[in-house]
Amino acid sequence: MQEIFSNTTLTVNQLIEKIDTGELGLPELQRPFIWKDSKVRDLFDSMMRGYPIGYLMLWECPAMDKKKTIGVDVHSYDSPKEVIIDGQQRLTSLYAVMKGKKVINSKFDEKPIVISYRPLKNKFEVGYSATKKDPEWIYNISELYTSTNSYKFIGDFIQRLTDYRASKGEVLTDSEQGVIAERINAVVNLKSHTLPVFDIKSNAEEEDVSEIFVRVNSGGVSLKQNDFILTLLSLYWDDGRREIEKFSKESTYPTKGKTTSYNQITTVSAQDVIRVVMAYAFDRARLKYGYKLLRGADFDRRGAVDVELRVQRFETLKAKLPDVLNVHSWHEFLKAIMNAGYLSGDLILSGNAIFYSYALYLIAKHRFNVSYNENMHLSSLWFFYASLISLYTGSFESTVENHLNSIKELTNVDEYKEFVLSRVNERLTNDYFDITLVGSEGLAVSGRGNNAWNAYVASLNILNAGILFSKSNLFVSKLFEPGTDGKRKSLEKHHLFPKAYLKSMGYSDAKINQMANYAYIDWKDNMDILDDAPSIYYPIICNGKSDDEIRRMESENALPHGWENMAYEDFLEARRRLMAAKIKAALEQLKKNVQ
Repeated sequence: MQEIFSNTTLTVNQLIEKIDTGELGLPELQRPFIWKDSKVRDLFDSMMRGYPIGYLMLWECPAMDKKKTIGVDVHSYDSPKEVIIDGQQRLTSLYAVMKGKKVINSKFDEKPIVISYRPLKNKFEVGYSATKKDPEWIYNISELYTSTNSYKFIGDFIQRLTDYRASKGEVLTDSEQGVIAERINAVVNLKSHTLPVFDIKSNAEEEDVSEIFVRVNSGGVSLKQNDFILTLLSLYWDDGRREIEKFSKESTYPTKGKTTSYNQITTVSAQDVIRVVMAYAFDRARLKYGYKLLRGADFDRRGAVDVELRVQRFETLKAKLPDVLNVHSWHEFLKAIMNAGYLSGDLILSGNAIFYSYALYLIAKHRFNVSYNENMHLSSLWFFYASLISLYTGSFESTVENHLNSIKELTNVDEYKEFVLSRVNERLTNDYFDITLVGSEGLAVSGRGNNAWNAYVASLNILNAGILFSKSNLFVSKLFEPGTDGKRKSLEKHHLFPKAYLKSMGYSDAKINQMANYAYIDWKDNMDILDDAPSIYYPIICNGKSDDEIRRMESENALPHGWENMAYEDFLEARRRLMAAKIKAALEQLKKNVQ
């Protein structure tokens, strides 16, 4: 069997030198990337005490060529010869402290790592105002490593401490001065600390690397395919990786006066972007094959790596990624989700449904030149369908690749439209609504909600249903706006048959919390509803409403007329059928917009 890894040791200084020359790449594989400063402090303390600080795992990269020109602040390598896939936090922390470099924290902000050291106590601490003001401390040990003359640094420190002691009528003894010099030198010499290294050869497949990682890593962390793809981007197109991270970062907060990826529906991760671009640019849903593809695997030659193929595919990636990261396209697509009734991320259980639907949106826009309005309606229909049937949960990648392969054969807008409609009609038959949706795979379950319940709520938004029990004429969609207190949404799930009432009749929680027993109402109205039977509270709520108004309210919210006097079990069955009918009506409206 061909050897795929070897063991060696390297000093901290050798590793830092490899990073500086570009020979060793340091991509962010494990997020959140940066340790707390206290862990960096403990790392230096362990090294100072001679404790082991773990191993590093490096992966050799294929086909790397060395540059001929070498200069200051210029990497000696076009791309890394090796990349670190385990031990990244340790090495990044050591590099940042010893080179005085800032790091990127979990919020994507740059910050220095400040570690203080008190020589006479042989103590490390996270730098703060007290260690900065106290002459007994070296406030930032980065100054030690970036200083060109450590002897002068030691002399200056001893002189300042001598003067400080003298101002207090105290003396810094010769013995103490010797200890200070010895210990500061020991801190400087931590650059010679050796670490065990697993060197994985370039011929190892990502499955081999993952297996080694899992077996060696005591934390049980596993590498994912998007980690490998991000590694390849770091090696061959770092600007692309930066753009992905920028798009992901900006989705987490609003930026005043600027349109970014930020929205009210979802936040974006690097993995989400990778899924979209693999589907849109390469018709791939399995990230495993996405990685092999970008690595240059020739699938006709059993996956042999071909540098020319890698270059070609990266050119494709460079051409297509800007489409994915176009914020105007992104927000156009998000309008399609809202048009499908999904006004809140709380209604979307699968992020994959968002991002694979976005990939189809981009394919329709750029491959078939579908107009904005038509693409919005097609995307709304597809997202509603995909969310309702949980298309993108579980083992979905083979289904998605089948879809992508089918779309690859299409030539125009009409064929693409037929592709969407045929999938929807094939799955969402009358039997689906009459049997599946009202059964245990749909609405006949208890809990906080599932895709069937969320589709029902989305349907109320599509059909402009009025708010149940409300004294105003507002639509259900109004409930998804922030509450007047700025914190609580005006959105409250209400048990139509109250919990206390059902408990008094001996019903279990599972039966009480059936989805068909829930309705969204304005929370102010919910405050006034007691735990009485529906036959008692409902007439009070309806007081002042005409019979037509009551029937319209009931119809819009899938309530059978006379429900307040029904047996609970009969009510659940009847309401499930009405809820399913609402979902079907919303679907027909979305289909009508497409046809």
